[in-house]
Amino acid sequence: MSNPIAYTIINERLNLYIAIRDIDSLHLHEETIPELLQQLAHTIEADGHVRNPIIVDKESLVVLDGMHRIAALEKLGAKRIPVCLIDYENPNVVVCSWYRTIADASGVNQILTLVVQAGNTVRKMSENKIGVSPVVAAIKFRSKTYVLYSHFQNMREAYDIIERVEELLEKNGFKIDHETEINALQQLRKGQVDAVICTPALSKKEIVESALSGQVFAHKTTRHVIPARPLGLNVPLNLLKDEKKSLMDVNEELNRMLQHRHLRRVQPGVPLNGRNSEEEFYVFEEYP
Repeated sequence: MSNPIAYTIINERLNLYIAIRDIDSLHLHEETIPELLQQLAHTIEADGHVRNPIIVDKESLVVLDGMHRIAALEKLGAKRIPVCLIDYENPNVVVCSWYRTIADASGVNQILTLVVQAGNTVRKMSENKIGVSPVVAAIKFRSKTYVLYSHFQNMREAYDIIERVEELLEKNGFKIDHETEINALQQLRKGQVDAVICTPALSKKEIVESALSGQVFAHKTTRHVIPARPLGLNVPLNLLKDEKKSLMDVNEELNRMLQHRHLRRVQPGVPLNGRNSEEEFYVFEEYP
C-alpha cells in the first residue's frame, strides 16, 4: 500500500486501514440503482459529511461494499471518498449471497411460470444440489424445492438471469425483498413469505476479476461478512471536494480528526442503531 493511510485499527481477526482515496482509482463490482443513488446523494448533501467508509480490497482496490456511496459522491462533485482497506484474502472475510424472498404469491405454478418466462428451465430436485454448476439458483417453497437451470457462460450472466426473474415477479404484483440466507429461510418456515430464491455465492476471485475487467454484477449479488467495520467517521463533504489539497494532506487531516475522537468497540450481536449485526463495529464518537 504505497498510498497514505490515515488511521489503523488493529483487530485480532482483521486489521482495518482507514484512508481517503481518489474515486477514479477504485473498481466497482456491482451495479447501482438510480433511486437509491438519488436518495443517498440527497442525504449526504444534507448532512454535509460522509458517515461511514466504503470497504475496499487493499491490493486490487475493488470495492466490496459501498457502490452507491461512490456514485452519490460523484454526483455531488467529489473526487475522493473515505475507505476502509482490508486484506480480502483473509479467510475471516466471507462472501455470502442475498436470498430473494417472494411474498403476495397466489400459487406455486404462477411463480414457476414467470421463472420459465425469464429464460430458465425448472426441475424439482433435492436440496443438496443447490449451488452446484450448472445450477443458477433454486426456488424454495415450504414443501418443495425447484432448481433453476439456464445456459450461461459465467456467474455474472447467472445473476443477470436472477435479476430478470425479480423484474418479472415484481411486474406481476409480487413483493421481492433481499435477506440473509438465515433470515429468508426463517421467514419461509414461519409463513411470512411464500417462497425464497436461493442464490449461489461468488468466489473472491470471480468478484475481483469481474471488477477489474469492468463487467459489473447485478445489484445485491454479493454480501460480504467482515469481522469488523469502522463507523462514524463523518468526513466533511468539502474535504472530499477539495482538489487543491494533495492526497497526503487530506489523509493527514483525516488522521487528526480521528485521533481526537473516542473509539467504541461494539461486539457482534449487540444492538446498534436499532439492529443486531453478525459483525463487530468500531464506532468513532465525539468526546463529551
